[in-house]
Amino acid sequence: MSFSTFSGPVRSGTVREGAGRNTGLVVLTQAYDSGDLTGTTTGTLDINSGIILPQGAQIINIVIDQVVASTTGTTTVSVGNASGGAQLSAAVATTAGGRFTGTTTAATQLAWQTSTTADTTVWIRNVTGTATLGSGRFIVTVNYAQRAPNGTANPVSA
Repeated sequence: MSFSTFSGPVRSGTVREGAGRNTGLVVLTQAYDSGDLTGTTTGTLDINSGIILPQGAQIINIVIDQVVASTTGTTTVSVGNASGGAQLSAAVATTAGGRFTGTTTAATQLAWQTSTTADTTVWIRNVTGTATLGSGRFIVTVNYAQRAPNGTANPVSA
């Protein structure tokens, strides 16, 4: 299988213009996988996730899947648009495993609109507490709609 790459934003629907317009933007996904966290010592690790959202994108949601529960230590994950930040998703304890979303506030929701002047790099903060991890792995998935660079989501013409 191969991938195709093209410029966006991508709209889909059967009527592009007029009163019956029914087109919408395609939701896209990028993810960061922590890999095996066994042996991670207590402390704070800020990671450039490699997720870069296009200028003007709107985040739809952020999901943290702790796919391997942490043992002997604890993990807390937050997501930001700068190193050490939690601008996009407040810290959530993920130790037990499962699916998590950070608590949203007006400030995080505003940050989900992303920059209309530059691409947005997503940073992950992983805080390991209590003890060195005996196991653990998490995946952060960011779902977003690519809008026009100025943030326009519903242009009046194609």
